Amino acid sequence: MMRFLVAFWLVALLGAPAQALPEDTGEFEGLEFVADTRIPGPNGESLSLCYRTEDFKILGYTFVSNVLDYVLSADRCTSQVTRTLTPTQVESAQALNLVDTTLPSEPSNSPMRNLRNSALWIGLILGVIAVIIRRTKSLMGRDLRRPLRKKASDRITRVLCYVGKCDGLVSSSEISLIAKTAQRLTRRRVRPEQIIHISDHIDMDLSMHDFVAFGRGLRDSEKDIMMRGACYIALASGSILPAEHAFLTDLSVGIGMPGEDFRRVMNDSLTDLDMYPPD
Repeated sequence: MMRFLVAFWLVALLGAPAQALPEDTGEFEGLEFVADTRIPGPNGESLSLCYRTEDFKILGYTFVSNVLDYVLSADRCTSQVTRTLTPTQVESAQALNLVDTTLPSEPSNSPMRNLRNSALWIGLILGVIAVIIRRTKSLMGRDLRRPLRKKASDRITRVLCYVGKCDGLVSSSEISLIAKTAQRLTRRRVRPEQIIHISDHIDMDLSMHDFVAFGRGLRDSEKDIMMRGACYIALASGSILPAEHAFLTDLSVGIGMPGEDFRRVMNDSLTDLDMYPPD
């Protein structure tokens, strides 16, 4: 489980294959000093009592550390392991006053160690989830902190201008509304003069090929935003005109939006009207 998670974490964050794990990432054994003892070593020195631990590290940082057993070390638990002690051997050493008698004969994780392990794992899992969500939104064009692709943004802005001109004229209030709506949905700056320029140069005599072209090359999420904005502009006057209804219908067919998605996007537009009422 640990190997799977570390490989997954690195793939998600670094884009590296699992086979290319850094040397300081993975499972390692470690030593932790516990206490001095009176047990003599090979050269007559007193040995140190240590925890032998199993550590899970990512890029050198320990995320999980579990106590496995007691060992004796001649270098104060730096790297050398002289021997492993069983619980029975620890009890015998304690009976001879060679090991601190207050220590448990069988080592285990302290409550603080368990808490630290859990907290680090929770943080790691939440981090991975956040990365997955962010990357998924980015791939789908729905990263809420970034503007839409320029191609999608320009296409959406143009469609909003078409909706505004369905009644034959784009008024000054509609120009402002379209600019604000396009900027809100695409997260790119849209100036009123852009809306004026687009509206003055569009031809309302559209074929189904033109409606198909509106959605060509766009992601599904970008098509949703396009339709959401188009419905919002059409609904902003309080009712949908026949010409607007016809445009929205042809647009949904042209970009390949199923009926259930159209209804969902329409509901989103109604919610937008409550949150962003037209001036």
